[in-house]
Amino acid sequence: MKYLERFDLVDEDLNPEFVRKIQHSYTEDEWFPLGFFAKKALRRIDFETVTIFYGGNGSGKSTLLNLIAEKLNLRRAADVSITKAFTDYADFCKTYKAKIPAGSKMLASEDVFQQIFGAREKNIAIDEKKAEEADFFDEFGFSGQFDEFSGAGLISQRLVKKQYLAKKTKTKERQFSNGENALKFFKSEIQKKKLYLLDEPENSMSPRFQLELKAFLEDCANFDGCQFIVATHSPFILAAEGAAVYNLDATPVSVEKWYNLHNMRIYYNFFARHKDLFEMFRDAVPPKKRTAKT
Repeated sequence: MKYLERFDLVDEDLNPEFVRKIQHSYTEDEWFPLGFFAKKALRRIDFETVTIFYGGNGSGKSTLLNLIAEKLNLRRAADVSITKAFTDYADFCKTYKAKIPAGSKMLASEDVFQQIFGAREKNIAIDEKKAEEADFFDEFGFSGQFDEFSGAGLISQRLVKKQYLAKKTKTKERQFSNGENALKFFKSEIQKKKLYLLDEPENSMSPRFQLELKAFLEDCANFDGCQFIVATHSPFILAAEGAAVYNLDATPVSVEKWYNLHNMRIYYNFFARHKDLFEMFRDAVPPKKRTAKT
């Protein structure tokens, strides 16, 4: 499903009045992204069900996502630092076949970390509350204030204290690895028949979880009516089935096969040089994990 068919950036050569307006309205360090994509000769993006922006740091991947989100008025949980000209520039861009379903949004790796840190802070608060209640119970739990507890044996006291703390404090959220949390986050946020902009979703994910995320996005695109626009340099997500990959490291920006990208060839050449080692130990049984003694 394609809810957004095409996005045209400002053609600065054909719009000199707009360029002059920006230059006269703001200082030079407030012009961005004016001139940035023009130097890359990027004027138009045609979207597929999965479209990927690829490039190194500073190549404009996140900027493109933020421009699209700004133009479509998509919800973004994380705060975005933008220049004064950014909104003017986004307003002057054009969209085609933009029937955006309600609930569509932009999701960034920062959102994942905020959720992880938020869960940890809640658990810390629960631990502190539990410690306070435990101190209170130890001091007063078997005094006259709790007559029903008087005379209880040690085992009963422990049981009653456990029940008391369970009633007085919330249950802590289960802690997962950052990669597991990230995957859980995207699976909980992404719903059927919506447009999603994903900014480097692979951050904090091991290759295993990146592959699971890739499979999940493919399923959502193929069976659940979702459209994705993704900024990434993960080789696993780049290999998403049917994805159009825009190489923002190239000038002019071009649509390329993921396996022809320069950094992907570096990966390939590295593993090809060590192919014999992989073949030699292909059937080797990995050592059992050692568990810490208690």
